[in-house]
Amino acid sequence: MTWSDASDRFVGAWKDGLGFFVYPTKRFKTVTIHAAWVRDLSVQDRALGATLVQVLRRGTQSWPNRMLMQARLEHLYGASFRADVAKLGDKQLLSFHVNVANGQFLANNPDTVTEALDFLTEVLDRPHMESGIFPEHVVEQEKAQVKRQISAIINDKGQYAMSRLMELVADGERFGLKKLGTMEEVDQITAPALTNYYNATRSQSPFVFTVVGDVDPDAVYRHFSKRWNRARQPMTTIAPYRGRHDGQTVIEARDVQQGKLHLAYRTGLIATSDQYPALLMYSGILGGFSHSKLFINVREKASLAYYAYSRCDPALALMTIGAGIEFSDYDAARRIIEEQVEDMRRGRFSDEEMAFTLKAYVNDILSEEDSPGQLIGRHVEHLLIGGGAYGPDLVAALNKVRREDVVRVGHDIELDTIYFLTAEGDAEHDK
Repeated sequence: MTWSDASDRFVGAWKDGLGFFVYPTKRFKTVTIHAAWVRDLSVQDRALGATLVQVLRRGTQSWPNRMLMQARLEHLYGASFRADVAKLGDKQLLSFHVNVANGQFLANNPDTVTEALDFLTEVLDRPHMESGIFPEHVVEQEKAQVKRQISAIINDKGQYAMSRLMELVADGERFGLKKLGTMEEVDQITAPALTNYYNATRSQSPFVFTVVGDVDPDAVYRHFSKRWNRARQPMTTIAPYRGRHDGQTVIEARDVQQGKLHLAYRTGLIATSDQYPALLMYSGILGGFSHSKLFINVREKASLAYYAYSRCDPALALMTIGAGIEFSDYDAARRIIEEQVEDMRRGRFSDEEMAFTLKAYVNDILSEEDSPGQLIGRHVEHLLIGGGAYGPDLVAALNKVRREDVVRVGHDIELDTIYFLTAEGDAEHDK
């Protein structure tokens, strides 16, 4: 493969369950390397994936504990390493990130990229084990860490409410599953079971590898091929939402200080759809920014919300609206939110609102060009969705959206599910 003439764009391809992509650019003095195993979310192994990511941070064969791993990173000119688990649609991503100074800007021009690749290889392919199994005490410690993460999400009522909304919309589909699993699922993990899961994931799961920085793509590919060029299961794209709930309403009571009102709408459009840029404009005008209708009318004018927003899911063909409200303001807040949606459907928005929204999107999208992490994130999202415009291409597409396009997509948006998280003892809603 010859990609050496590429600049400021991703080059690469998927083949045999392997994705290799490089974004060669001279805009950064560091090189960011990202690798991820892509798993279908499932009740059976989501907690295993969340725990595995934590365990792989704890040591390798060459550096068998965290302190030695950190010492190696310090020796590598203060490189950073992190591992995390992410969710996109019905996929769970077990992700590993290395950021290292580009050797061409250092004395004697050390080959820091190769050393960083070697470090990542060690993490993924040569983890610290005892008699071929992850150390039990390490597994137990990292299970406790995953349970703390689960508790943190439960305690963050905004995250919790959004998670519950998606569970209700999904109604058993994989995209409604929590990325970390449950406390009970984590408790059931054993060191041998986690080791078996690791071996299967390493050998079979689709694997995407992405690099951003001033590098030679051909040289990076040669290193990649030596380390990870093994055929795996084919990568499938995210399945969009196909269900239908006609405005089902679920009200739940918990120990909360503020009500959380969340609504899900079917849009029929994902990022690969020609009309998706118009849907983005619709959502942006409705609730994407501080000038948007939800912010102005629900929060500012009516003083009914601490926050109010709308977001489009590029993979699931859903738009969600969220608002933090007083428990007693549920009916009024819901009414005004639905009024704003109806106004959008009827084209009751100004050219100024369109212009402000376009400018806000352009600023956000172009700011991503200055962040290697965001460049990688949006490209991986693009891959898992199966296409769609992003970056400068999305800016160009948004510039072509007209009023009639926004009104057209608005006619197809339908309310699916309403979820309200209220307080225990709320006499009106705690039933």
